Amino acid sequence: MRKNPLSDLKGMLNLIKASKDPLSPIIEAFNNSLESIFKLEENLERSITIELFFNDQDDNSKQLEFIEITDTGVGFNDESFDRYERLLDRTKGFNNRGSGRLQYLHRFGEISVKSIYCQDENFYIRKFSSNKDDFIYNDEKIKRVNTNTFETNLILKHLRPDKKDKDFYSKLKFNSFFSWVKTQFALRAYLESAKGKAFPTITIKFSYQIAENEEKTIAPSDFPQPSNKGEFSVAYQEPFDDNGKLGWRKVETLRPETFGWCVFSFPANEIDIHGAYLCSKDIPVEEVKNPILKKSNGHLGMKMVTAFYGDYLDLPDNVSHSVDSFNIPNKSDIKEISNSLFNDEGMVYLDDIKEQANNQLRSIYKEIEQAQECAENKVTTLARELGFSSHITLNVIKAVKLSDDDETIIKNLHVEEAKYVADKSNQARKVIEELWKMNPTSNNYQDELEDKTSQLSSLIDAQNKEELSKYIVRREIIADLLDKILKNSLEVQTKKLSEEKKNRDKEGIIHDLIFKRKSRSKLNDMWILDEEFVHFDSCSDVSLDKIKADSGELLLKDIPQEEVTRLQLKITKRPDIFLFAAEGKCILVEFKAPDVDLSDYLQQMEKYCTLIANYSIKKLEKFYCYLIGETINAIDVPADYERTVNDTWLREKIRIVAHTEMRNVIAHSQQEILKLSDIAGRAHRRNKNFAEKLGLDILLTKDVK
Repeated sequence: MRKNPLSDLKGMLNLIKASKDPLSPIIEAFNNSLESIFKLEENLERSITIELFFNDQDDNSKQLEFIEITDTGVGFNDESFDRYERLLDRTKGFNNRGSGRLQYLHRFGEISVKSIYCQDENFYIRKFSSNKDDFIYNDEKIKRVNTNTFETNLILKHLRPDKKDKDFYSKLKFNSFFSWVKTQFALRAYLESAKGKAFPTITIKFSYQIAENEEKTIAPSDFPQPSNKGEFSVAYQEPFDDNGKLGWRKVETLRPETFGWCVFSFPANEIDIHGAYLCSKDIPVEEVKNPILKKSNGHLGMKMVTAFYGDYLDLPDNVSHSVDSFNIPNKSDIKEISNSLFNDEGMVYLDDIKEQANNQLRSIYKEIEQAQECAENKVTTLARELGFSSHITLNVIKAVKLSDDDETIIKNLHVEEAKYVADKSNQARKVIEELWKMNPTSNNYQDELEDKTSQLSSLIDAQNKEELSKYIVRREIIADLLDKILKNSLEVQTKKLSEEKKNRDKEGIIHDLIFKRKSRSKLNDMWILDEEFVHFDSCSDVSLDKIKADSGELLLKDIPQEEVTRLQLKITKRPDIFLFAAEGKCILVEFKAPDVDLSDYLQQMEKYCTLIANYSIKKLEKFYCYLIGETINAIDVPADYERTVNDTWLREKIRIVAHTEMRNVIAHSQQEILKLSDIAGRAHRRNKNFAEKLGLDILLTKDVK
């Protein structure tokens, strides 16, 4: 009499390692359910329910209690149960190796099974459990049941205390899991339907003790048909001795292996990321890395998943027992010639498969690649305009999303620059700390000082010098443009007006040069007034009642309409530029055309300040106002203005009073009158000063006296 050899369960678990994927037990259970369902007659119900039960009594997290998978497949009849008892049994078919069930025991302390199945035209119920010590126990006596409905229920209990798994399930979101199921089984749903097999309806549930339960159903028709598909082949390769070096050549006697691919397109909000995978048994096993796919955002409202599959990938020996990697060797891992290599008849190597897969991806995702290039070019353009260095630009390019607008990109550039500056500052701080330890009376003091100076200087390398040159040249261009505007020498100022346009926008061209109207942006040239202004939260040509801080909070309170009418408040007036400078302080800028007499507008911003001080949501007590134009006669400047060292006119301590009978002082403002030509001149001088220090003054075209 023959007897199969006994196997040690714990030894088998040590031999067959746990999958790296925390969801591997669900994949195994789902595949078993599918295979059981595909043995049904076509007219019978086909459904799979996956339910995760969580204990969410802790406000800060939820913990997985157990997982229950229920299907209407043929179940654990005598034949199936007999195979389940025998580990590594391959008689089931479907290219199985009989080791998948061990993935249950790697992660869960107990597995309970209840199966209603048909045997000899009668229905029976079978119940049993498994754990690491006893592969099958609580094996209850089989009972006949009065039903004609198939149902198998598998419960995975007691998640083992692995911190990574517990964290994974505690953070698992319902929509992410639902997305994963749709992408994980899209290829199999398509291929089974192509064979004429009806795919089951899948129900996903998350059940909680406190929170409201979540549930969604995936009908067979919910799985998308491929939006694109194709094939490629990979030849068998064999090594040969190429003059003492390892060479590779095609095995002409073996037919190349054929691989298929399908692209499945999903609405962008339904799945998490674009992806591409090598599949075994029509289930993703290994991701195909491709730079086009690294972005999580969709394109044209869609995200795509590409599945590569083929008989070669389905071979049981070509995939690991844990089904999270392929056992197919890479040519690149073979570094030298050995006798064992030449005994092989040739192989299809994994890196050749991936190379061909990536060739397909470049074609499949060509449109996304072009969109990605546009997004990256947008980063480059904005970075150049704002004077960011190339290494900061490159880091932002690596992370840019197709959906990123200008504001998002500019914010990311500033964040990346802050990180870079912080790192450089830390390096500089360490050098400076060493300076404090130096002794000026020591004989080698001067040598040490020279060395530390060199270290600090090296923190501004040649690349940064190049970027600084772009930064300075750009600023000089702005100053030159302002000169030309004042001389009316820009083409837009001299060409003939259209019939619809009666007057030239003399003020607007200056306004837009420095800060584009109707915008909120760090992309401005407010440095021309003050370097600090570039970094403030600001807006241009926005009405007072619409001005918001970066936080989203409005500048003004919601003033009742009757009060607006009674006091004739001008809440829709638009300061040319408004900046939130600091707590309790703000800045207002007004531009006037070069031929406009500034003395006619000395009270304009004082009115703005009075309205804001009385009705701002957050108390503002100090206003800095700049009236900018070109025409001002000293005779017309009131006596309370003083001429400054920069030849501007400044009035300080302007009292702002409350809208009450007491008219008590609630804030102060100051107003400075500046000429555009003076602003341009100072900008040229600053640019020249920077350029000379960097040895870049040859780049400047204007002769600054």
